[in-house]
Amino acid sequence: MSNIALVFLSALLIFWAFPPPTAESRLRTLHIIVKGKTVNRTTAEKECKINYTGLVTVYDQQDNMELYKLMKNQTVLVSSGWIGTYGGNPSMKWSNGDDVTFNKSLPGTCGEMCCAVMKADGNWDSLQCNETKHFMCYKQDVGRKSYSLIRENRTWFEAQFYCRQNHTDLVSIRDETENEQVKKAGEQYNNPFWIGLLEDTVEWAGGGQSAYRNWMSPNPNHNPNPNTNSYYPEAIMTLNGKWIANSGGNISSTFRPLCYKSLIHVSEKNMSWEEAMDSCGNHTNTTGLLTIHTENDQIETERELRRRKISGPVWVGLRQSRLFGFWIWINGLHVGNYSNWKEGSPPEHQISMHCGAIEKVDGQYKWVDKDCRNTYRFLCERK
Repeated sequence: MSNIALVFLSALLIFWAFPPPTAESRLRTLHIIVKGKTVNRTTAEKECKINYTGLVTVYDQQDNMELYKLMKNQTVLVSSGWIGTYGGNPSMKWSNGDDVTFNKSLPGTCGEMCCAVMKADGNWDSLQCNETKHFMCYKQDVGRKSYSLIRENRTWFEAQFYCRQNHTDLVSIRDETENEQVKKAGEQYNNPFWIGLLEDTVEWAGGGQSAYRNWMSPNPNHNPNPNTNSYYPEAIMTLNGKWIANSGGNISSTFRPLCYKSLIHVSEKNMSWEEAMDSCGNHTNTTGLLTIHTENDQIETERELRRRKISGPVWVGLRQSRLFGFWIWINGLHVGNYSNWKEGSPPEHQISMHCGAIEKVDGQYKWVDKDCRNTYRFLCERK
C-alpha cells in the first residue's frame, strides 16, 4: 500500500474524532536566556540563534505581555531584556504586514516617526503618531474587506490596538480602487483620519515584519550614526513592558536576551507533495508537513513567509481524498471551522488538483490547490 493510501486510511479511522488544536502559540514560542551574565546586543543575537531561532520580533500586545511575564517570573532578577529592533533608513510599513506597493506620495516628513492620515479628498498626509485622530479599521471577510470609521480621538498606536482588538487591523490600501473604497467609507467625516501606514527607522533582526511599537516616550531619541546617517533604535524592554532605545548604539550596554523559536521549517529544496511528506516525516527535527487549524496558525505561517520574503507556492500538509472529495490534513484532522482558500471555499472535487499549498494572491497568503506532481518548497513542523 502506498504512503498516500496509508495516510488516508488512517485519516478515515480518526476522522472527526479529535478537535483541532487551539493553542495560540502553537507554532512559535518566546524565551529568555538567564544563564550566565548579561550580554551586549551582538552577543544577545548570537545566543538567541544558537539556542532558538533568533532575537525576538514583537508583533503585538500579546507578544509584549508574554515577554513581560517571562521577565517578571524569573527567579534571577531581570530588569531589562534585548528585543530584536535595530536601526535602518526610514521606511514605510502597513500595520498588518502587507507589502507597501501603493502610496499617495506623502508630503515631506514629520520627524523620525510618522503616521499617515487620509484627507477628505482621498489624498494622504504625514503626521506625528502621537497626535489624536479618528481612524479607519478593517475586517477581513471571505474575499473582501469591510471598513469601519471609528469616531474616537486616539493616537496612531492606540488606534492600532483598538482595531486589532475589535476588527482585524488599521486599514491597509493596495491600490487606487481600495483608496476610493476607504475614502467612501469615511465620506461623512470631513477631517483627516488615521490609516495603517507607519514610517520610522525600525527594522527587526532576522527579517521580521512588525509595525507594533511600545516605546516609553512617544518619540524615542534615536541618535544618528554619523557614518551612515541611519539610526540606532536597538530596543530594551523594561520590567514594566515599555521599550527604551539603546541610545547611540552603546556597545557596553548589557541585558538578558529575549528570543523566539519558530516551529516552522522552510525547506531549501523543491519537491513533489509526496516527496515533501516523506522528507518532513523522516527528518530528525520535524514531525510532518505543516498543518493549519486556526487563524493564529495562519498568522504565524504568514509571518515566517514574510520574514523569509517567500511568496510561494509552498506545500503544506493538505490533501484531498480522490475517492470521497473531502480535504484533510496530514495528521488526519479534517479542515474544520477555519480555512483560508483562495476562492473562499474548497476547490470542487471533480476539477481539483488534489494537493494543498500556500501562495501570495493579490498581496495575501491563501490556500490553493496544485498538481501533486509539481515541485515546490515546503513547510514542515519542527519538534
